[in-house]
Amino acid sequence: MKILRAEERHISEMNEVILSAKRHWGYGEEMMQVWLPELLVDEAVLASRHFWILEREGQLASVFSISMGDDQSCELEDFWVLPKFMGKGAGRIMFEFVVGWLREQRLVDLTIVSDPNAKGFYESMGAVEVGMQPSLPEGRSLPVMRYALSDL
Repeated sequence: MKILRAEERHISEMNEVILSAKRHWGYGEEMMQVWLPELLVDEAVLASRHFWILEREGQLASVFSISMGDDQSCELEDFWVLPKFMGKGAGRIMFEFVVGWLREQRLVDLTIVSDPNAKGFYESMGAVEVGMQPSLPEGRSLPVMRYALSDL
């Protein structure tokens, strides 16, 4: 497995991974259509965040990104694994990479607005739930997680 900076040439494959991973959790097409504009990556989205891909067995297996605010806040925006690679260590490798990169930037903590299906993974990595955030469709909420990057 190798981690690379995502480039424009990867966008189509990245979106295939994103859609495949989201559908894996059994969400219907009606829900997917509600979320679609926010899920997909285009050139503007790629330029607005720090994106990486993980290649495994010669194919793009995972997509992940971080957004950073002017106040040095950071959020895990994308964290998608192609279903055939779920449960095989890709998520752990990606998360450890993100944590290492953020520590190099001397950031204090990472915010994660998690899909309910991924909450257990983030907890296993050491993140703790700190609240809930409204989502679409109306009435749906997502767990907000925090991962401490330093002991300060």
